[in-house]
Amino acid sequence: MNAKRFLALQSLFYAFANGIEALVPFLLAPILTRALDPAEYGIWVLFITYATFLRPIVGLTTQDAIRMRFYDFDQKQLDQFTHTILFVMTVLALAVAGLTWILREPLEAATKFPAEWLATVVLGAFLFEVFYTALALQQFHNNRKAFLLTQVAQAVLSLVFISGFLYAGWDWRGVILGRMGGLSIAALLSLWTLGYRPRAFLRIPERSFYRQIARFGVIYWPSGMVIMAVAMTDKVVAAHYLGVSASAIYGVAALFASAYWVLNHSFVLAWTPWLFRKLRAAPDDGIADVLTISAIYFVLATLAAGGIYVASLIVAPYLLGEDFHSAIPLMKYIMGAILLQGFFMHNMKFLHYDKSIGVMSACSAIVIVLNLILSMQWASSLGLRGIMLATALSFAVVFAASAVMVGYRLYRVAKVKKGVEPVVSG
Repeated sequence: MNAKRFLALQSLFYAFANGIEALVPFLLAPILTRALDPAEYGIWVLFITYATFLRPIVGLTTQDAIRMRFYDFDQKQLDQFTHTILFVMTVLALAVAGLTWILREPLEAATKFPAEWLATVVLGAFLFEVFYTALALQQFHNNRKAFLLTQVAQAVLSLVFISGFLYAGWDWRGVILGRMGGLSIAALLSLWTLGYRPRAFLRIPERSFYRQIARFGVIYWPSGMVIMAVAMTDKVVAAHYLGVSASAIYGVAALFASAYWVLNHSFVLAWTPWLFRKLRAAPDDGIADVLTISAIYFVLATLAAGGIYVASLIVAPYLLGEDFHSAIPLMKYIMGAILLQGFFMHNMKFLHYDKSIGVMSACSAIVIVLNLILSMQWASSLGLRGIMLATALSFAVVFAASAVMVGYRLYRVAKVKKGVEPVVSG
């Protein structure tokens, strides 16, 4: 009961803290769906999609590297590791931004995004990655006050900046600039709360962690970017096959599913350090607790998805402008896809603890490729519904496969507990 109570309280806290971030799109929805037409809103959706996709490229999925190695480091090593990560991010962001500028014309044709604003996508990805890296550190330090204040700062600042730019007549450009402004200040504040000062990052870090970061980033990359890649695939396929306005409708439908995603992600934030500590301290004594928590999660997650979907049907007609009401019938499909995505990510944490990053990346690569193939095949005949169904099926297939792997791992641990066979790692 203590384990369940701890996880419940931690999950509620992260749900509240992350809910602040998720509240921003909902507060902006009545404004943006009336101030922007579907094509303009589609550009904003593509900006977020591409920036999110570039995060693992700019950041080499280093948030999960921090989580995986956090308990292996003392504070000095952790500071050096973080310093190196932020330095690598900066170098990669500059390199990608330069390449984007050189290739801006062909990229504009491929992405359906204005060429002169493509560099802002890279900057947005960098800011998102720094922001979430700081949150990961605050999470594992169990510094909940700083975690909450960081989320409040980015939400309030983003709302203020975006509203101000829209009032000044900057259309979708103002929305992009406002979001980046809020993230910039919040990221600086979060690093400050962790004890990092600007002058500490003005020197090139020692070479001790470069190889580890690069190796992790390359091997783990498909796993670290699976959510981003799937989201980008869906919206880019929609833009190419159905028009940029279709990406806007997809984004609006997914807006309501994101409320469920916040709840699921909050559980994962609480679950990950708890699971790691449980398996690290007593891998053969905590299986019953782990299985119980997992079973409760699957039941409650399904109920939460259903409840949020019903609430969305009631709220959506009033929240959205009339041009976006066609998104409402699609919400059930994307909600199912996000639910299965959450189940998949739950299973991945067992492999994450075992440092089985190659297996995680293989599973993630299957999701990405399967979703791309099915989305392109079903977009023409089924429209946006087909793209969403492709996402749901892709996550369902790999969730089932990963469940077999996790079940086998727990079976082996249970056998060890009974003294049947020696410990086999991984």
